[in-house]
Amino acid sequence: MADAVPRGRVALVLAVVAALVWFGNLDYRRLIRTDEGRYAEIAREMVVTGDWLTPRSNGYKYFEKPPLQYWATAAAFEVFGPDEWTARLWTALTGALGIVLTGLTAARVWGARIGWASAAILGGSVMWIAMGHFAALDMGLAFFLGFAVSAFVVAQAGTSDPAARRRWMLAGWAAAALAVLSKGLVGIVLPGAAIVLYMLWTRDWALWRRLEWLRGGLLFLAIAAPWFVAVSLANPEFFTFFFIHEHFERFLTRVHGRYEPPWYFLPVLALGLVPWTLFIGHAMRAGLARSNVAFQPERFLLAWIAAVMLFFSASSSKLPSYIVPLFPALAVLAAIGMERAGSRFR
Repeated sequence: MADAVPRGRVALVLAVVAALVWFGNLDYRRLIRTDEGRYAEIAREMVVTGDWLTPRSNGYKYFEKPPLQYWATAAAFEVFGPDEWTARLWTALTGALGIVLTGLTAARVWGARIGWASAAILGGSVMWIAMGHFAALDMGLAFFLGFAVSAFVVAQAGTSDPAARRRWMLAGWAAAALAVLSKGLVGIVLPGAAIVLYMLWTRDWALWRRLEWLRGGLLFLAIAAPWFVAVSLANPEFFTFFFIHEHFERFLTRVHGRYEPPWYFLPVLALGLVPWTLFIGHAMRAGLARSNVAFQPERFLLAWIAAVMLFFSASSSKLPSYIVPLFPALAVLAAIGMERAGSRFR
């Protein structure tokens, strides 16, 4: 948090070095069983069979998750060939873009200093680094959810132009649709829960009218629905397995054998933010602060963090990576809190 922010050649050098470090080591280890191997194999079989509609692993239909990452990885295999590097490319790309998106969003709403600090905190967090180099579906989901949250914040707090606000809201709906195609209904449930929590907290009922329900809903369906309709028509068993077993039974029962206590994600959050864990308290204070503007972006980010934590803490199926989507918002609030803490603390 120096008084000056990087600009010009310094910013370019930082970006190039960061990109080389981030992408240069994707093939330093073999794929880890079972997730990395499974998701790479599904993409490889799409390339071999030419069937990009029905995901398959070792010839068996695999309906646990939607296909967006499989499609992206299969496309990378087509261009670069099957390899550990290309198997992790989508995860690494969405992880890197998530850092850039977080920095740009924070810079637009809170200023350049907060933007650079937010990007540094997120890009230097253990959880974000780990999941950005692991070929699972969580980072792609986190990126598109982060895009949806960023678009919403910019629409409500980062522009005064009604046409620009409408475009940003539509971008948020599109990002939510891609989040659904990344990992399922959480792509729309979590943003909706955060908005409801924020409205209940701030009593900003007028926000409900600024969400572009008609245009946004139609855009969301146009992006998210076609694959679900097509795969259901081709595979009648898909609907019951995907929506009932993989969503409701996973959330409500212990059928997947991943039950953990409700406090499970608290140590995960503390360890995942290392080496910035000290700033969690400052982040919470920043989110609780009240401003005099109609829309309070800090409070919305805190509502988003609460929505992710509460939703997955209530679930009967838990894995550490489930809370990755809250880290961009936490990084922004940590940067704001650090700035407000004063130069002596920094």
